Amino acid sequence: MGYRPQRVLCVPVSLEGRVVGALELLDKRQGDYDENDLKVATLIAGQAARAITLGKSREEEERKKRLAAIGQMMSSVVHDLRTPMTVISGYAQLMASENDPAEREKAAEVILKQFNTINGMIKETLAFAKGERELLLRRVYLNRFLDEIAELLQSEFAAHQVELRVQAGFKGALRMDENKMKRLVYNIARNAVEAMPQGGRFTVATELEEGGKHVLFKFTDTGAGIPPQVAGRLFENFVTHGKPNGTGLGLAMVKKIAEEHGGEVSFKSKPGKGTTFVVKIPA
Repeated sequence: MGYRPQRVLCVPVSLEGRVVGALELLDKRQGDYDENDLKVATLIAGQAARAITLGKSREEEERKKRLAAIGQMMSSVVHDLRTPMTVISGYAQLMASENDPAEREKAAEVILKQFNTINGMIKETLAFAKGERELLLRRVYLNRFLDEIAELLQSEFAAHQVELRVQAGFKGALRMDENKMKRLVYNIARNAVEAMPQGGRFTVATELEEGGKHVLFKFTDTGAGIPPQVAGRLFENFVTHGKPNGTGLGLAMVKKIAEEHGGEVSFKSKPGKGTTFVVKIPA
């Protein structure tokens, strides 16, 4: 730096027995440095070391939390990929056996939409890794949204002898992230299918709450109901019961998506009588 000091006092800054820096005092205004100066400098260096240790500890804790959150999110993405991959597989098989060009083109459109869904999941994960968590809110007309949901669920439900019913009490527009809301519906529907191994009925209904401030999505199945031992922790990560291939992430993602929209999710269930999930989203 071009500065030539006449008097120097230097003490180490140590972390866990390892010197990571130094505290240096230059050119005391009056007299030479003495033992008292050395004690004060050593005390200050110790305080600096503790502050650095605390800062590093906080950074490491934040890093661990971010990695854990990314890990959970990746688990949820892998979990949710099963739905578009199932749809792609089904429509690809349909295309292979279909000679009508119009039907083949329709199947190709469905497949391309599913690739867009997968791409959206990837972008969401990358944005989360960068610390960005934004919803892509836009006006979505529920009549079209429900038609697409019904079309995609029909093929999966047919293989499990599950009847799908759609009761569109509200067909107007709603500001929401369409891809995330589709993931919410798929996760609830997948849980319903697993709760009805012998087949049954799954009903999707929409209605405008009294007062017009919220739109309610109601999902009802005729399955076995929610086991009492997991009812209180149903929306927590990795909570599952009686599902050999369950990850315990589906309903946790449902809760997360509902809350991201400023809404909430609740449920009512009776053993052997089925379950109803209600998702409330601001209108």
